[in-house]
Amino acid sequence: MQKMTAILTAIIALLCSCGPAPSAQTSSQEQGAQIAVTFNDTTTLYFRLTSDSEAELTWDATEGKNYNSPTRHQHAGKLTIPAEITHNGKSYRVTSIGENALFQQRSLKSIYISDGIRHIGRKALSGCDKLKSLRLPTTLESMGEEALSRCKQLAGITLPDSLKEIGIYALHDCKMLKKANIPAGITALPEGMFDGCYSLTDIKFHNNVESIGVRAFSRCESLKKVKFPESLKIINQEAFSHARSLEKVSFPDSIDYIPVACFHGCTSLRSIEFNKVETISHGAFAQCNALSSLKLPETLTAIGRSAFAGCAGITEVTIPTSVTFIADNVFVECGKLKEIYLLRTKPIEIESENAFPRQSCRISIPKGSLDSYQFTPKWKKFNYREVIYQ
Repeated sequence: MQKMTAILTAIIALLCSCGPAPSAQTSSQEQGAQIAVTFNDTTTLYFRLTSDSEAELTWDATEGKNYNSPTRHQHAGKLTIPAEITHNGKSYRVTSIGENALFQQRSLKSIYISDGIRHIGRKALSGCDKLKSLRLPTTLESMGEEALSRCKQLAGITLPDSLKEIGIYALHDCKMLKKANIPAGITALPEGMFDGCYSLTDIKFHNNVESIGVRAFSRCESLKKVKFPESLKIINQEAFSHARSLEKVSFPDSIDYIPVACFHGCTSLRSIEFNKVETISHGAFAQCNALSSLKLPETLTAIGRSAFAGCAGITEVTIPTSVTFIADNVFVECGKLKEIYLLRTKPIEIESENAFPRQSCRISIPKGSLDSYQFTPKWKKFNYREVIYQ
């Protein structure tokens, strides 16, 4: 008896692990170019036949793309996207969810997408305001632009490893999203992927990631730490702008360029390990006012305009001999900056006299190089002292 009970328990557990039981189809009828399929006599979904054996879940309103059209079927509570439908006695595999298919279905709380579906189209699930649970299929290969954007109550999501392509702003403005993963098949994070995901606290990069897109983590205000993989080659502009809780950044040796406004407005950033960075571009660390001291790497050659503008906490900066060019206003509005240590004997090329603060800041230069600086155009008006560097 006990053995039989154990067997039954195991079977029940296995069935439960496979997800919800498929909804029973009760009818189907053609409505223009669409097929309206009803499940359990209550839920109607609309499909478009894409081949003689496949179908796509599609937008169901006949009057344009107005989400509150009176002809549109409104879903509430739980919804299962089936793996298969039947029409006129023939079966069709559901392989995709079309553009705008469930756009702004504001009453949906749970969506289960069956295995077999390979593509989710542009804005297909965007704006499902009350969606808290979303199961993606293990067969999913691609998601379109803004496919899951603005699902404001979605707290967690597991992107399957089958996923090879993600459109720009795919999870944009999912404000309650705390946890997400990057599938093993994704080597380039698209533009704006997690932009505006205010609650995202942690992200784990796998060792295949080579690039992070424009604004990929912009406005991720709860993100405290990131650990970049050694495989990373490119970080694009504004990638982490306004990630206000980010405290520390350590770049792998493979990163030599920090782009425009990449960490602009990271107001909690206290520590930066540059390693082998060669160029810091315009506004890259502007408004990072928790930074206090700044030691730049010996691989650095150029600093862009306003790179550290508004970093109100910086008190001193050491600029290595490798730096050959500094643009204007690099340290503008850095009110606590009192000392800049230049290790280069020969004056660095600067864009103008506005490269450094001239009144409140003193520049220390190597012993014996005073004449060289004072007789070089653009360098004449700074406040110098000569020091012997160890």
